[in-house]
Amino acid sequence: MLENLIKAGEELESQAQPGLYGIGKVLSGGDLQKWTARVILYLEKHHQNSSLTKKAIEQTKGNVDYGEYEYLLGLLKAIKENEE
Repeated sequence: MLENLIKAGEELESQAQPGLYGIGKVLSGGDLQKWTARVILYLEKHHQNSSLTKKAIEQTKGNVDYGEYEYLLGLLKAIKENEE
C-alpha cells in the first residue's frame, strides 16, 4: 500500500504545470484530490497517533496544491525509509 501511494504520487508530478511567470509549480484536479484522500486514509489507519498525521490532516483541510503534495509525498517516503 505504501509503495503504491508513493508511486502514484510520483506519477502525479507529470501533471504539474509551471506557476505564474514560471515561478514554482501548480498541481490540482481530481487525481490530486483522490491521491490526497488515499494518503490521509493510510496515515489515519497506520500512524493514527503521529503528530505528522495530525499535521498532514491540518495541511489538507483547505485547498490542496503543489506544496501539500510535496509534503505528503515526502512524508510517505520518510515513513518508508523509517520502516526499512
